[in-house]
Amino acid sequence: MNPAKIRKHKILLFILLCLLLQYCRAQQSPADTAADERINFYVFTKDADAKVDIFGNTILWRARAKSLLSGKQLRVVIANDTRQVVNAITTILRTAGNARIGSLWFDSHGLYKQGYSSFHIGTDEYSYHNISDSAYTSTLRQLSPYCDDATHIGIGSCYSGATFYFPGNATVPCGRMNGDSLLIGIGRLFMTSTIYGSESWVMAKPGIFNDKFGFAGYPLGKRYRSRYWQPVWERLGQWNRYRHDTGIFEPVATVALNSSGQITLRSRHYQQLRKGQKAISKNLAKLE
Repeated sequence: MNPAKIRKHKILLFILLCLLLQYCRAQQSPADTAADERINFYVFTKDADAKVDIFGNTILWRARAKSLLSGKQLRVVIANDTRQVVNAITTILRTAGNARIGSLWFDSHGLYKQGYSSFHIGTDEYSYHNISDSAYTSTLRQLSPYCDDATHIGIGSCYSGATFYFPGNATVPCGRMNGDSLLIGIGRLFMTSTIYGSESWVMAKPGIFNDKFGFAGYPLGKRYRSRYWQPVWERLGQWNRYRHDTGIFEPVATVALNSSGQITLRSRHYQQLRKGQKAISKNLAKLE
């Protein structure tokens, strides 16, 4: 066979292979195509105690702006209660062709004065008191089929993963914060996913969606200069994680979010930074 005919046969074979590949792709169902698609969610709960929550609204505006620029990789849901959030997330995932949750971040407020770790989804509070109550958590569990071992869930409220002893106040005695119990309880709902919680404040500084130390902020008010807050100052930037399938609860480097709302870990712990060490030492020295 002469070279011209060989070259012609090669071209025809290449065309046939391309047509076969195109046919195989066309035969994939939408569910198969979306099986690897991930959507990240930022669930925002407003501060019920704040008449005008300027700080919270600023965070919400940042999240919405990033959502618009993410190409639908990041979706923002404003939480009224757990049922409303679950309905919103599942509708988005089904519309995308049964996509899965990549990262799920619950922006909430922790209440140090109550003496235990917690977070809110709208009006619903979750803590070690109720996280093992299957009836109470049944709605939240409905997100579990959309999660797997590649799903990361961040409890973005202050002290959500705290393991230290609360020093006590006029109404609540000294006792464990039980943030580990909270994370372990959430892990039972999302059995193969990774759960993250903070030992200290989760104060959103500029750059929270830039994969930086955006969640290692701290409050500036005089009320935080009391020894009452010492355990929180000492643990600034510290995070823990838990996975139910491994049963491992462990400290990790400082948690961050990237531009598409994906939960990441910084290469260094905040307390390894010179500015972090300086901020902690300076504020601890001011405690009275």
